[in-house]
Order: sequence, then structure tokens, then C-alpha cells
Amino acid sequence: MKNFLVSLFYLFPPIIAIILLMLTPIPSAQLTSNENRILLKIQKLLEYPQVLEGWTNMKNFCYLPPSPSLKIVCKNGHVTELTIIGNKGSPFSQRTEQTSRNLNETLSKRFSIDSFFTVLTKLPNLKVLSLVSIGLWGPLPWRINRFATLEVMNISSNFINGEIPSSISSMKSLKSLVLADNQFNGVVLDLTALASLEELNLSDNKFGPEFPTMADNLVRINLRNNSFRCQIPPQLMQLDKLQHLDISSNEIFGNISSFLFSLPFLQYLNLAANHLSGSLSLNISCSSALTFVDISNNFLLGKLPPCKSSKRTVLYSGNCLSARRSNDQFPSSYCKKGAALAVKPPLRSQKDESKMQLGLVLGITGGVKEQIIT
Repeated sequence: MKNFLVSLFYLFPPIIAIILLMLTPIPSAQLTSNENRILLKIQKLLEYPQVLEGWTNMKNFCYLPPSPSLKIVCKNGHVTELTIIGNKGSPFSQRTEQTSRNLNETLSKRFSIDSFFTVLTKLPNLKVLSLVSIGLWGPLPWRINRFATLEVMNISSNFINGEIPSSISSMKSLKSLVLADNQFNGVVLDLTALASLEELNLSDNKFGPEFPTMADNLVRINLRNNSFRCQIPPQLMQLDKLQHLDISSNEIFGNISSFLFSLPFLQYLNLAANHLSGSLSLNISCSSALTFVDISNNFLLGKLPPCKSSKRTVLYSGNCLSARRSNDQFPSSYCKKGAALAVKPPLRSQKDESKMQLGLVLGITGGVKEQIIT
């Protein structure tokens, strides 16, 4: 066939050239003019951030070289991945970087999060959306579920507030949901419908008081630094694919269920800075996969379980345990009193309650200790 085409080329070169041109596929990275305009509209709605400089005369965004702060991936003329990482502050940076010049840098009062996401949803083949530290503010719009093909959504380190809209539960393709470091609050909706979800990161918000209900395929859960005030739910026992669980810095109370230590693939378990109480069972069987456990700054009593399956790092300071290093433990009376207060409903005003919690945190002294259990 090849020799035949070569022979024809010498006999009829213009005709063969046209045939070859017709058979040559159009590059899949060539973006449609409509989606080109959508990206320019996004630049305008984000108020021309520094990370998007130079877009004005751009003819095809698919050929932009990827960088740590900007990435656009195209396929068959459509944007499939959009990553924009800015340099604006966030609620968490306000608490940890008081001297940062980027503190409280939201987009202007003219910004409409509803209009912004309406434009974004006109990218029909989007699978990955990451919008980090770009100053988004306002409640997440109901129409978020128009991202029918979205698999990864990361809108962390912004100023988005309110509750998660229930429409998000219809996003069946979603595998990763990262809403960390915003101003979300309220009860987390039932997420069991998100059967494909493998990563859930809601850390550094004000969610609570009830623990979220989740599907069984999760691999990573991060609920650190929220307002969950409840017991550890038994539903976590069903998450047999779980590898990472961080529910630290909440108001979770009650006993630590033994099943947490024996989840077959769990590698990282952080329960620190809660109101957990009681004694750990000495018959706990720790999974061989478990390499890190932090139970520090709770109200735990008794002895540390041996967990002789393998070597692992265990952090346990700020409790009332009869451990070998007792200089970082409180007397048992401290934990009994603290546990009793933890399960009672607050009787003080919100202002007084905040002062009481601050006093409790300041009362927990001493550095974090480490033990290798063999």
C-alpha cells in the first residue's frame, strides 16, 4: 500500500497531497472557539489575576505549557482539566500567618460566585477542576451538579461559606472532593450517593455537629479542625478500603472503638485534640498496615495497648495514661472531669464557651511525645 501511494505521488503529486491532507486528523488539542471564549470570560470574572496574565491575545489555550500554578488539558477540542492556583489569603492563613500581606484577599464585591460557576459549567467535558487560593467568596451554587463528568473538584483555600448544596450528591463521577480551608458550616449532607468518591477533605472549616454519612469506597478522609461534636460513628467500620483518617481538632467524645485500629488498609490515624475518653482495650489488634497513630490531647485513661503486629509511631501526650513517660500525662482526675464536661450540652453563652475551650487548650502543656510500639 505504501509503495502504491509513493508511485501515485510521482504520477499525480497534487492529487496525492490533497488526499493525504484529508486523511490527516485535526490535532485533538485544538480548542473550540466557544471554549476559548469561555476561558477568557473566566479570566475576566476572576478579575484578571496575575496567574492568568497574557491570556488576552491567546488563540489556543491547549498549547500553554503547564506550571505549578496553571494547567489546562484538552482532548478532542474540549477542556478536560483546569487548574488555577493563586496567591490570595484564606481563612486558615488568617489564623496562622498574621503578617502575611495576602490576608483576607477576596475578590471584589462585584464578584458573583453564581455567575462564575455558571460559566464554568459550560465546559461540558471537564474532569478535573482545581481553583485554589484565588479569593472565591459566597455560598457554593446549587448548579454545581451541572458538572456531569467531573471527577476531581478542589476549591480549597478560598472564602466560600454556607452549607454544601445537596445537589452535589448527584455528581456520580466524583472521585475527589476537596473543600478544605474555607468558611463552610452546618451539617454535611448525606454523601452515600457518591459511590465513586475516594477522597473527602473538609478540613479547616466549621462543619458540624453531626458526623457526615459517607459511601464505602473512601480511601482518604480529612475532617480536621471543624466543629464535629459527636461520637465516632460505627459506619466507619464499613470503610474497608480506608488508608488515611484524620478527625483531629474537633469535639468528638466517647470511647475509641477498637475496630479503627484493625481496618485492613489503614495507614494513618489521627484522633488528636478531641474529647475522647475511657480506656483503650488491651486486646486491640492493630493492622499491619498501620504506621502512624496520634491520640494525644484527649481524656484517655489506662494503659497503651501493645499492638505487637509491627513497628509504628504512636503519639499520646496530654492524656491520663499510665505510660512509661508519665511527665506528659495528667492525673486521672483531670480526664474524668474533662470527659464529664465534654458530653454535657453547653450551658454558657457562645463567648464564655470559647473562653472555656481556650483555657482547656492552654492547660494542656508539654511537647508531643513519641513511642515506638513493637
